[in-house]
Amino acid sequence: MSWTPRERLCTTLKHQEPDRVPVDVQCCLDFYIKLKAHLGMEFEETLEANYFREVIPHPLVCARMGWDVVSVKLSKPARARPNFVEPAEVVDAWGVRRRRIVLPGGGIQYEAVSHPLAQARLEDLDSFAWPDPCPPGTTEETEKQARWMYENTNLGLVGRFGGTILELAIDLMGFEAWLAASVAQPVFAAALLDRLTDLAIRGDRIGLEAAGKYIQVLKVSGDDLGMQTGTLYSPRTFRGLILPRLQRRWQAARDYIDAHLDPEIPLMFHTDGAVRPFIPDMLSAGLGVLNPVQPGCAGMDLEDLKRDFGDRLVFHGAIDVQNVLPFGTAQDVRLAVRDAIRALAPGGGYILSPSHFVQSDVPPENIVAMTQAAHEYGSYPLAF
Repeated sequence: MSWTPRERLCTTLKHQEPDRVPVDVQCCLDFYIKLKAHLGMEFEETLEANYFREVIPHPLVCARMGWDVVSVKLSKPARARPNFVEPAEVVDAWGVRRRRIVLPGGGIQYEAVSHPLAQARLEDLDSFAWPDPCPPGTTEETEKQARWMYENTNLGLVGRFGGTILELAIDLMGFEAWLAASVAQPVFAAALLDRLTDLAIRGDRIGLEAAGKYIQVLKVSGDDLGMQTGTLYSPRTFRGLILPRLQRRWQAARDYIDAHLDPEIPLMFHTDGAVRPFIPDMLSAGLGVLNPVQPGCAGMDLEDLKRDFGDRLVFHGAIDVQNVLPFGTAQDVRLAVRDAIRALAPGGGYILSPSHFVQSDVPPENIVAMTQAAHEYGSYPLAF
């Protein structure tokens, strides 16, 4: 049997073994440009970077590299797309002012420097100018882009539609103010998260209605719950304030998928850090795929995670983008890939990926080495 990337992804999501472990790589613009130059691929394409400079790789690059998965997002009409390439500062649709920051390893990012709800009270939420997640033309453009990707490639497609909840609260208030409010102002914090959850649910619904029939995974965005050494929130705050909003969003997506699309489409969630204590709660709330399984964090031993949750959870990530990929040798990368596959891939249920967007400080040679090692070590039956 000759497997397509889409078949490879779908089989993995069912906790079964395809021909090899699927590979997914998400790139920042500056790295992507370097990778194309390294590969000698000089074709032109329209690249739309978000505030974190992430771009969607072209299918030709995915095919050349041997990647299996690509994202599909809400695609705004050209007139509604912001330009983040040139200005030193921008104000986003939420009223957050962002400043262009030059990163030490090269490339840039837009960092929030002012927060419109930093001093807000409960009554201020009623008068705030909440943005529309669906400008006119969004549904049609999203359906067009997703249909093209589905019909003209054999890649697995991950829908990413509704945006974040916690990360937006942080941008709107500032990190310190948000953390303080989550403990000292629980009524306000809950009201803010409810507003953001409503908007996220609407964005998910718009994307599912437009493109749901083309996707194999729905990523219900990402909200970081952990640090390197432990969880970012106490169990009480997580279970009382955060989990109910995540669960409401996930259940809304699940209900629509089960009623109108392929019920086997799983829900994927991104959270960095040492989040093992929260995994059982997230599983109970409907989580199907965990990203990015950040290595080196407390409690995130790969073999332990596979043993305890591997029958219910698909793992996505696990290749260190903090140290190994930017600073390691090609052999270091190969060993990291080998170890991740050995721990997470038996029986299926593992999508190999860097543990975050690949930044410009990562040598293209190391991503090539990662992909080649994934194809070699990840061929089923595993030779471990």
